[in-house]
Amino acid sequence: MNGLLRINSKVVVATGFLTAALATNAAPTFTKDVAPILFRNCAKCHGPDGIASKVAILSYDTARPWAKSIKEKVLLREMPPWPADSMRSLRFRNDARLTRHEIDTLVAWSDAGALKGNNGDLPPMPKFEEGWLHPNGLPPDLVISLPGDFQVPAEGDIPYIQVLANVPFLEDQWLAASQTRPGNRAVVHHMAITEVALEDQLTDADPAPLQLLALQLGPPGSLTQIRPAVTDPTNSAVFDMLGVYTPGTTFEMYGDEGAKLLKGGKNLYLNFNIHYQATGKPEKDRSTIGLWFRKSPPKHQLLRVPGAVDGIIVEGKELLTDAPGTKAEGTNVAIPPIPPYVENYEVIGLTAYTEPVTIYQFQPHAHLRGKDFTYSVIFPDGRQETVLSVPKYAFDWQLAYELETPLKLPPGSKLVVTAHYDNSPKNKYNPAPEKPVYFRAGQNQSWDEMFTPFIQYTRDNQDLTKPPKPPQILPGEETNAVQDSNERNFLPVVGVTGCLAQNPAAEWMLTDAGAPYLSKTQATSAAALRSVGNRPLGDGRYHLLGVSVFNPAAHRGQEVAVKGVLIKNAAENRLNVTSLQTIAATCAR
Repeated sequence: MNGLLRINSKVVVATGFLTAALATNAAPTFTKDVAPILFRNCAKCHGPDGIASKVAILSYDTARPWAKSIKEKVLLREMPPWPADSMRSLRFRNDARLTRHEIDTLVAWSDAGALKGNNGDLPPMPKFEEGWLHPNGLPPDLVISLPGDFQVPAEGDIPYIQVLANVPFLEDQWLAASQTRPGNRAVVHHMAITEVALEDQLTDADPAPLQLLALQLGPPGSLTQIRPAVTDPTNSAVFDMLGVYTPGTTFEMYGDEGAKLLKGGKNLYLNFNIHYQATGKPEKDRSTIGLWFRKSPPKHQLLRVPGAVDGIIVEGKELLTDAPGTKAEGTNVAIPPIPPYVENYEVIGLTAYTEPVTIYQFQPHAHLRGKDFTYSVIFPDGRQETVLSVPKYAFDWQLAYELETPLKLPPGSKLVVTAHYDNSPKNKYNPAPEKPVYFRAGQNQSWDEMFTPFIQYTRDNQDLTKPPKPPQILPGEETNAVQDSNERNFLPVVGVTGCLAQNPAAEWMLTDAGAPYLSKTQATSAAALRSVGNRPLGDGRYHLLGVSVFNPAAHRGQEVAVKGVLIKNAAENRLNVTSLQTIAATCAR
């Protein structure tokens, strides 16, 4: 039976509501048909320690009053929450959507009067060891908590705080899973945990007085004595985020080949960076992280970092790294503020990969004006694929999307993330559409904004189960000599000047190009543009990949400076573009 249902003025296409149970004139019951669905799909959030524990639906007595609401929410696919567009995304192993049969069963149960059924049909209630969510019911091997209760004031704007907790072992540990858990969900809005090292002159007793200053410390790095313990090997300025708690994200497993590194040694601490929110009464919190260890090293080290921030384009304009202003959190540029009443402010970030990598997880992050996120990949052959689309980003439900099949990117690939922000009155979460919204460094409050397209990934040239290879010589200072590095499974980032044109197939080309030079950065600066402005043109020719985000039509026929990953083969030279800037309005040899 097909038809239309109207629920709270929303029209929903209803198909296939004749379930197997109804076909035999047997109405679904809670104990036999409904409880297995709720236990399997809803217990994590609606259980005693869950984010939605106030809406208890895991017993018949508590679920029956919610029967009509359950029907409405599952028909609208609002529950379980899954903001990703499945038609424009890859498949994810933590996909929370119900199957058609599960939806039909819940609807039929509600329509038939929400019958209980026989007690003997009730399956065992899911058990989570003291709130820990390991699927095998295993408690953590180690739990690290805040050193004491943090007192949260009843009112006012509470700055982000940092509290240090000692890492209680000397040997490095590889993590198979982790869970970042708030002690008081009412006050913890979100939490990020990194491992940091203190300078040798600080003793184990010293962090205590530092914790008393937590409200004044601000973002990670505010204490000059603190430095990251684990960083991205490709960029020592980027630290690995060990654990994250946001509404919807708390437990994660790392699979067979990858693991997170927790360093052991002297003066190592976990830095709990927490955003608290006042509830109108004094509260306290003692948040924790649970860690499950591996018995042997993994093949690859997993790193959680902002994944597409080497170059930033805002409202169609590529940002220069030396433009004045405060650099936005997690980027190397100053992102201009969102003007008042702007409904669709666009920010695009990109990062090209010079070596093979595998991506395991996406996690977009923004604040109250965040509207949507799209992750796409430009492959070295020019093929483009959307890998995650979140058309309705929700600040109060921020998921980490764990790929069912990890995404392997060959050298020369580029990740592009596009986000839009709504600072208009149409945004029901917008506290002040009449004010500009800033992308600040560090201590970003909810009314500020962020562009943080997290990924969790591995570098595939690194195999921790094998003896280490000799150090690889990577491009360093800029030079006019570009070596062919395909044999090393590594591709260089280069800069080239030339003329922007289209071939008969409407593909963008760089013609009359001069000699390429190695570049240490994927983005560019005004100073760098001045230095390359006098480079002579030549007879080189490059096929430009992933160039549409730079609005190439506005640069057609101009002399331009281009940066990107150089992909050389017998047929043509390609550049997966990371920067495109005009040098001269006309292109003359």
